[in-house]
Order: sequence, then C-alpha cells, then structure tokens
Amino acid sequence: MASSPVIELSHISRRFGSGNAEVTVLKDISLRVHAGEMLAIVGASGSGKSTLMNILGCLDKPSEGEMSIMSLSTQAATSEELAQLRSQYLGFIFQRYHLMPYLTAIENVTIPALYTDMPASTRQSRAEHLLGRLGLGPRMHYLPAQLSGGQQQRVSIARALMNGAPVILADEPTGALDSTSGQALMDILHGLHQAGHTLVIVTHDRSIAAQCQRIVEIHDGQMVADYANPAMQQGESQSLPAIASIGRTPVWQSIKEAVRMAWRSLLGHRVRAFLSMLGIIIGIASVVSSMAVGEGARQSILNQISQLGTSTIQIRPGLSWDQPRPDFERSLTLEDVALLGKQPFTDSLSPVVSDTVRAIRGGTQVLVSLLGVSNGFFRAQGLQFIAGNTFTPRDLTDREPVIIIDPNVRATLFANGQDPLGEIIQLAGVPFRVIGVADKKGPKSIGEQPGAWVPYTSLLERMSGDTPLQSIILRIADGYPIEVAQHQIEQLLISAHGKRDFFTLTNDQLTKTIRKTSESMTLLITAIAGISLLVGGVGVMNIMLVSVTERTHEIGIRLSVGARPVDIMRQFLIEAMVICTLGGLIGIIGSGLAGLIFSQVTQEFTMIFTWPPILLAGGFSALIGLGFGFFPARNAACLHPTEALARE
Repeated sequence: MASSPVIELSHISRRFGSGNAEVTVLKDISLRVHAGEMLAIVGASGSGKSTLMNILGCLDKPSEGEMSIMSLSTQAATSEELAQLRSQYLGFIFQRYHLMPYLTAIENVTIPALYTDMPASTRQSRAEHLLGRLGLGPRMHYLPAQLSGGQQQRVSIARALMNGAPVILADEPTGALDSTSGQALMDILHGLHQAGHTLVIVTHDRSIAAQCQRIVEIHDGQMVADYANPAMQQGESQSLPAIASIGRTPVWQSIKEAVRMAWRSLLGHRVRAFLSMLGIIIGIASVVSSMAVGEGARQSILNQISQLGTSTIQIRPGLSWDQPRPDFERSLTLEDVALLGKQPFTDSLSPVVSDTVRAIRGGTQVLVSLLGVSNGFFRAQGLQFIAGNTFTPRDLTDREPVIIIDPNVRATLFANGQDPLGEIIQLAGVPFRVIGVADKKGPKSIGEQPGAWVPYTSLLERMSGDTPLQSIILRIADGYPIEVAQHQIEQLLISAHGKRDFFTLTNDQLTKTIRKTSESMTLLITAIAGISLLVGGVGVMNIMLVSVTERTHEIGIRLSVGARPVDIMRQFLIEAMVICTLGGLIGIIGSGLAGLIFSQVTQEFTMIFTWPPILLAGGFSALIGLGFGFFPARNAACLHPTEALARE
C-alpha cells in the first residue's frame, strides 16, 4: 500500500444545531487515506458515515479538528480552494445518482469539465470514451429517465472520472441497485482501483466492504475499528487516458457555457421560462410601441407645421403675449413695412389688420374672420389659390372692394356649387366682389372660423377706420438663417423706434415648442409603459426565486463536481439575463407586428420605429435580468452543498 496520505483527518468532530440543543454526529475521528488504496467506511444508518463522507469530499467542514487534502488544510481554505479540490482531485459517486433530468447522459458527464479550461473537443471526446468504456456508448444521448438504475449509476461514475480525479468517493454506490447490478458496479470500481485511483466507499453492506483492502468501522459517530482486509490483494495497475493538469475556465468561456446551459435549462422548463418572459415581453412591447407612436405623431405634426413655412416671422406690438401694453398698440406702422421690404432677407411681407364681420349673400349669412392684407401675405403664409387670383397693385392703391374667401365661406354662401368668382358678398353692409378662393396648408382646427382676406387699404378705408396694425408677416428668403434674420429685424425696428415696443414670433419656435411637448408626452407614455417593464422584472425575480428553490438539488450537484459559488451566481444571473433578453427580442418583434396592424387601422400617421429606442429597450431588458436576477442568484450561490444535495 502506498504510504503517502492524500487525505488526513485529525481529531475531527461535527455538531449540528437542533432547536436549542446541539447534536454531535462525529466525535474525535482521526484517519489517513493513502494514495492507491481502496477503503471502506462501514456503519449502520445514522452512525455518521455519510457526514464523514461529506467532510472528506469538502462538501462540509468539521466543527473541530483539522483535515488536509493534498497537503492543503481545508479548515483555512477558501470556498474557491475547496471548489478547486472538488474539481481536480475528488470525484463523487452518489447513491441516488444525482443526474440532471433535462440533460442527456453525455451532458451530465461533461458538467465537471464546464468549470475547467478543458477544451470543448477534449471534453467531448473524453466523455464519449468514458461512457463507451462503461458500456453506455449507444445510450450517451439518452435522458436519465430513459436509463435503468445501473446505467444511471455508470453515468455518475463517468462524471466522477471526467476531470481525472485521483480520489473517488462513493456514497452507498450499490444501495439503489439490485444484487446483479450492484456486483457489476463493484467490478467497475475494482477496475478504477486497479487503474490507480484511490477509492473511499461508504456503505452499510459488509459484503461490499469485504471487497475493499481496508475497512474503517463507525458507530454512533466514533471510529471503532480500522484494519486491513488480508483477503484483498493489490492487483496490477492499469492506466486511464492521460489528462493534463486543468485550471479554471476563462471568464469568456464560462459565460459562453453559462449561456448554453441557460438555454438548455429554458428548454427543459418551457412553461416556467415563458411565464418568466411574459412580463418582459409585454413591458418591452409597450415601451417600443409607445415610443414608435410618439415618434410617428411627432413626425406627423412637424410635417404639417413645415407646410406652413418654417421661415416665417410675425412681428406684433407689445413686449409679449402676456405684456400687451396698450401704449404700444400703434408701435407698428406702414413705414416699418416699407423698411423691412427693402432688406435682403425679405422674400415677401404684408401688414395685417383684422376684424370679425358678418358676411351675407342672399338669405345666408356667416360670421367671418376678416384680415386686411397685401398680396405678399399669401406667399408668406403659404396659401394656395383654388380659384381666381390674388390682389393686384391697383386693388391696394385704389382701395378696391374685392375679397378672397376660404373654402368654409364658399361652402356656406355658395352651397349649391355655384362659382363664387365675380359674385357680391355684403360685409357689414359694404358690398365686396369675390376675386379668388384660397386655402391654407397644414392642419385644420375643428370648428375653425371661416376666413376671408381683403386689401388692408380697403379694410381701413371702408370698414374699420383708423385701426392700428395687428402684426406684420414676413417670409425669410430661402437660404437665409431665420435666427440671423430675426436678430436683424429686431435691431432695425429698435433703431427706427428708439426702443423695443414689439416682439417677434417664428414658426421655428412653434416647432420647437411642439417638439418639446411631443417629447414630454412620449416620455410620459414611455414611463407608464416602463412601469409594466419593472413589474415584469419583479415577475422574473419571483420566478427565479422559485427556480432556485426548485433547482436546489441541481445547485448541490454543480457544487459537488467543482463549481464555485461565483459559478453558480454567474449561471443564474445569465439565465435571468437570457430570459429577459429573449423576452425583450420577442417584445420588439411583437411591437413591430403591432405597427403593421396599426398602419392598417389608421392612415393619419404611422408608428415610426427608430434604432435608439429598440437598442435601448433590448439593453434595458438585459439590465432588468441582471438587476432582478441578482438576489435569486446570490441566494443560489449561498446554498450549502450538503443541504442542497439533500433536497431531491
């Protein structure tokens, strides 16, 4: 027997709390396990042998005493170092097999290698070799439920050998097998021993113990015997396929494997995965759709405003809308119109005076918003002539009683489709001849008052008398910056008036105001939709917490084969992120389908999808998974291996 100890226990005791009392399960155990031996730990149920096995396998720590494996003290070892021992030096064969039900036999075997830097090709070929050697080559792609008990135990053995562990710990390996399968399993274990492995077998069956070189007996937590079995002799050693020293998986490879395992987990629990994603799907679809609706509405409004001409400036008396200043009501004059008409930035302009009058034709009448303007007004405001023409210079000079009406007035006073051109309309008792019909571009207001235009000279002379100019409308020449023109207009009028007694308005300001209002509304709608996304995140957290509870046994398996707490935490975090990211993608696709349906329902405006909201929503869904998956992942990482394995 080799003399070098691979495992050494010195005065080990283990106590557990039970209510207000403590129960001592192991008492003052001292034991050495030497390299290359086949050792049996025998005892009745409840004698403490399984607890001793957990301590030997670094799944548990003693309450007192010292233990070392490969000269490393486990009492002072970190969880990282203990996981490294389980990964590289220890292999477990469990009584209940502890296989993951949604993974195939070969996938179960490769689990220990997922937490090492073993290349994927080597991992696959080694798993195939081990399963083939154990007679499971034709069944390596079967799920555990499709295998017999003996076959599942052989999968467990292959998993224990995956990382080339020199020490194999078998806990009641034949306890769940019939006698024939049990003896077949012992033959395999003898083969492993002859191949150079150190075997520690925990059993209550003395016939199994009798097949080992050394027997240790446990009774009521105390070691009562430790003797060699002369009936068993050391056989000739064989060799396993060589395996290089393995290290820990690089982070990028670990993440890649975690994503793959997360996908397998989702496929293995489809209903739970769908319920996890449902809240995220609804939330992301709501956010993307609301932003697309907001963008579509904003573009529609801005497009309609652009038809009014964004290069138009309106000059009004006073200091602002909320400071009308009656003493400034005559601050604008026809001299100002003449001055501005000479400037290089002026494309067209018009003074504006207004009145509200009743228009009568025959027995029909309508209240009309009447504007007195020059013929530059129609170009400045982007009005289109449906019929007739604008004013001539003579109309303005001679104060001719001519009028241009809008479609509302025509529809009211000429209801029978009669041509209005040349017809007479009475305005406050004054006859005016219709010379044109004009309509403005852009949006129409509901209940908009009918309008008409006459020469401003005619309005002042024939109707309103000496009325101050209400405003001056000026269109900026193409290519001239509206901000520069606005500044020059203000400087010219301040210089001419000697003070500031007017204020200016631009459609550009209106556009900015509407854009800001639209963005605020979109933000509000998005915030409301975001609430559903947060609710979805809470749902993911709840489902993941349930998932941790349901998969506690799986977590115990992963820890027993070498996973570190950080690996478990990464696994569950990535699962949460995969769930949320996948839900986000489905939500984005769903919002796209909603856009197609929306375009069929209304033609007023369409949902406009842009990349920033889509990318933001996709990224935010992953962050939801990261944020709301952290607490369940931390809970999973904090589970004790022995407690986790006990919850099957």
